Amino acid sequence: MTYICPNCKRKLSGPNQYHSCFITDKETHLQKMNVDISELFETLLSYLATFENLEIIYLKTCVQCKTGATFLSIYTKRNHLILEFQLQREEDQFPIYLCKRISKNRVLHRIAVGGLSEFDQQLKNWLKEAYQTIRK
Repeated sequence: MTYICPNCKRKLSGPNQYHSCFITDKETHLQKMNVDISELFETLLSYLATFENLEIIYLKTCVQCKTGATFLSIYTKRNHLILEFQLQREEDQFPIYLCKRISKNRVLHRIAVGGLSEFDQQLKNWLKEAYQTIRK
């Protein structure tokens, strides 16, 4: 059952789910980044826009990409982006620097992306798989 926060109007799994009601916008996140990372961020968002039923929420600490539930969190930094996504399996290879089982069927993965050249087909495949994992 979906719960809607009366303050920020975000859809949550229940009334006791922790969240921040502080909603920002895309420009707030872009201001944190240098030009190269801004270009990477825009390219990433363009790729994600090809996914069906995508909702993007700009929070104080990150940008969440959802399709019902969050499948990707983007932490915007000056010189890189940190991407967190969940897969049903462990993918513990470079450039993934954190691989942590969070439930029986979900493994959290974290990757730092420092430039457009690192936004390759492998990363796109992981993001698509994360999206499909959450959509099930």
